[in-house]
Amino acid sequence: MTQEAREPVDIFREWHDAATETLPGLSTVIYDHGFKVVLSQGDPIRSPGLETGELTGSKLNEVLPHDVWSRLEEDLHGALEGKTATYELPISDGESLFWIQITPLRKGEHIIGGVFTSHEVAQRLEAEQELLELTGSFETAFTKAPIGMALVALDGTFIRVNPAFCRILGYTPEEMMNVTINEMIRSEDIEEDLVYVSRMIAGDFDSFTKERRLLGKAGEAIWVSLASTLVRDDAGQPIHIISQAQDISERRRLEEELRKVAEEDPLTGLANRRRFVVTLDQQIERCRRYGEKASLLMVDLDNFKAINDTWGHSTGDALLVHFGRVLAGRIRINDLAARLGGDEFMIILVGTDAEGGARFALKLMEHFDTHPFEADGGQLSCRASIGSTGIDAHTISSDQAMSAADRAMYEVKAGRKSR
Repeated sequence: MTQEAREPVDIFREWHDAATETLPGLSTVIYDHGFKVVLSQGDPIRSPGLETGELTGSKLNEVLPHDVWSRLEEDLHGALEGKTATYELPISDGESLFWIQITPLRKGEHIIGGVFTSHEVAQRLEAEQELLELTGSFETAFTKAPIGMALVALDGTFIRVNPAFCRILGYTPEEMMNVTINEMIRSEDIEEDLVYVSRMIAGDFDSFTKERRLLGKAGEAIWVSLASTLVRDDAGQPIHIISQAQDISERRRLEEELRKVAEEDPLTGLANRRRFVVTLDQQIERCRRYGEKASLLMVDLDNFKAINDTWGHSTGDALLVHFGRVLAGRIRINDLAARLGGDEFMIILVGTDAEGGARFALKLMEHFDTHPFEADGGQLSCRASIGSTGIDAHTISSDQAMSAADRAMYEVKAGRKSR
């Protein structure tokens, strides 16, 4: 090696050592105008049986396999004339692929040799193929998933949605790009959800799941189980949210039907005895703990048995439905009316003391006395006897309160019969 070539060779040696930190398997061969190997770094392409340490001083046509030499010869010559070539080169075994770069080696204005750099890229291609297959698998899973899936930006706009998500809400994919997920969440739920998203971004947790009524395209409420997971970049910064929505409308409908069976009177739609007693127990506990006051009313239709016997059970049932509707319409949203069975009804008046409950009972009896029930074939008396009692911190139990209201009702009934 001449003194002229020594400095550029040293530079390439240093370059190679630095480059192999990020590209393991990189090899560099420097050759002179006689195609003699001046420097060999790494593990270059070579004929079988040649060791790396044996390459320096050898001719390139002796070092490279014959088929590789024949394909590179023109470019190896070209580098000595100032040309550069870069491409990928498959090797004859059919499994190896190398990235090749052949460049001139200059010192000042003179070309003193060539640099032949190679790097096996088979592993890269395998990784690319695996990534392609993985991407294809994800795309298939995303598109064909039976549950709704969406990529949502941090501002609530949709980045991508799958067909199932669109079907659940009744939108086309194009329409979904013009709305935000926040617009689909009911107003009473949106504040809670925004708090959850903020906490997720702050790092309190990575995901959360809520059952929500989303608004479909037509404005209808659709029950979904909505799972949201935050995705962060390599630096830990939040980039988007993956949302998965499963339609649970049918399940919620069945649950609501079961709740009605468990808590509602099937004829009138009022609360049944079970729900009423639970609510009464809760009210008594609030009276004890917080000093609240309430009233309990026992309501019993007068002469209902005679109506059933004379007009038939279907007319009797219609009268009960009418009676329950009137009760429900004359109480407040926090009060509760229930049918205990037969023609017995009870009412809890929240925040109403014993005197107020007695006044309400009188007004209710006056209403039924003066408003007969319009039955097929005539009018039926809708008179009722109503007794009331107060509930306060001294009330012992629901049984005691109901017994007191029941006694008060019979006193009223006896008084009405005597008139």
